[in-house]
Amino acid sequence: MRFRTFDELTPSMEADRLLIHLASFGGSLPRLSIDLWRRRTKSLAEYVGVFAEERGRLLGQTFVLRIPYTFRDGTELVSGIVAVGTRPDRGRAGVARAVLEEVHRREREAGIRFSTLWTNRSWGAHRLYEELGYRDIYSSPWIARGPSRLAPRRPSAARPGRTEDLADIERLHAREAEGRLGFLREANGYLAVAAAAGELDPAKELIVLKDPSQLRGYALVDSNPHRTLCGELVATSGAARRALISEVRRRAKRTPFAFQHTPVTDAPELFRQKGYSTVPCGWYVFMARPLRRTWSPGAAVSQFATDDRRFLCMAGDRF
Repeated sequence: MRFRTFDELTPSMEADRLLIHLASFGGSLPRLSIDLWRRRTKSLAEYVGVFAEERGRLLGQTFVLRIPYTFRDGTELVSGIVAVGTRPDRGRAGVARAVLEEVHRREREAGIRFSTLWTNRSWGAHRLYEELGYRDIYSSPWIARGPSRLAPRRPSAARPGRTEDLADIERLHAREAEGRLGFLREANGYLAVAAAAGELDPAKELIVLKDPSQLRGYALVDSNPHRTLCGELVATSGAARRALISEVRRRAKRTPFAFQHTPVTDAPELFRQKGYSTVPCGWYVFMARPLRRTWSPGAAVSQFATDDRRFLCMAGDRF
């Protein structure tokens, strides 16, 4: 087994890569989208990812982000491991472990201190990550409510998002995140890139609360005919937050809806009405490991400050 970077993939290997991604995640990550992110942002490692090859065929993959994380003692880049996948006919053959160990070696040489990823605690991959030194450091709280018989009226200032709102949304998020800890995003055009790559549909996924001259808040929603989820909600006041929550409920129509991540813990009083059910964690978990030593779960949580009231996590911080 040998390793290749993204730029070293041949056309036949590119077909293998797409097959692995489709079989592992049910979707694709087109080369055009990856090239767009590379041209317009600095979010990917210079080698983009690591791909395991044997006799000219790809066996496994992962992509590597470099994301600023604000710790208690300052901000630095950490590795974000994305889309770890293996050919289904080569499962349990050590491919994913080998790919991750190669990533860890490269990231250590680049001077990165910590590697992070998201996974599901019910998946077998979670055990592999633990064996490699990753520790659980955060799992999102949830608040859910069943279908409403009578949906509220749309708040007068609420409307679907538009492309021209994206820069204002980034600025609002950056302003409201001041003094917080975690993956704090700067206003650098990342939402416009996501929209251009087809990964964000402002009209379907964004709710904005806007006066004629000022953005008062926004919510990011993930909806299908069966449910609506909101994991990112930023508002400049309690009234704006309540209006956004009301609009999420209205959008859900007669399907269940839920809120998760920091919007739940920042304003729990807004969800104490009859009909809401809460749980302090979910199956998806944020994991981290140091690249030059081992540590305990307690040390991991302390380093990433996920138990600090200043910690901020939104849906857009999942990768």
